[in-house]
Amino acid sequence: MDTGCLEVIVNRKPNTLIKAVCYGACVLTVCFCLLAFMTSLLFLIPAALCAAAANYFWLESAVDFEYVYVDKELRVAKIMQKQRRKELAVYDLTQMEVLAPVGSYHLDGFKNKDLKVIDYSSQGDENKASRYALILSDGTELILDMVGDYSSQILDLIRTFSPRKVFRD
Repeated sequence: MDTGCLEVIVNRKPNTLIKAVCYGACVLTVCFCLLAFMTSLLFLIPAALCAAAANYFWLESAVDFEYVYVDKELRVAKIMQKQRRKELAVYDLTQMEVLAPVGSYHLDGFKNKDLKVIDYSSQGDENKASRYALILSDGTELILDMVGDYSSQILDLIRTFSPRKVFRD
């Protein structure tokens, strides 16, 4: 069965602290540039560092996560400012222990285990009903928001090759 490539894009809730730091770095860049032109050119070094920090925080202020299902793999990428795409990880779904909604009783067996939690969700309250936890055999727990056109198809495809590990409650 050829499924091709199914993808889900989740918009992360904007972080106001990151935006504030970005604006602060922009203000510091302007201040250091003015100081450099009025006094010493040595102030261009902190101005360049503040400009680099402002660029970094500007990219991190609007992030979307992209989940792509291809041949029993879940590929997660981060899209920054709808301009740059960075591949974060590739997870082999044959190593999956369980996939269930967050708060499900199917996850109770993993509550007291020391799991490494990686949150690829929107971190907002609007998608809580479609938030799933994917636990892998290496001790990693992924928090995913399964929203969008292809999310139910991705869940159905994962369920076809591993029916006893996928729950929808």
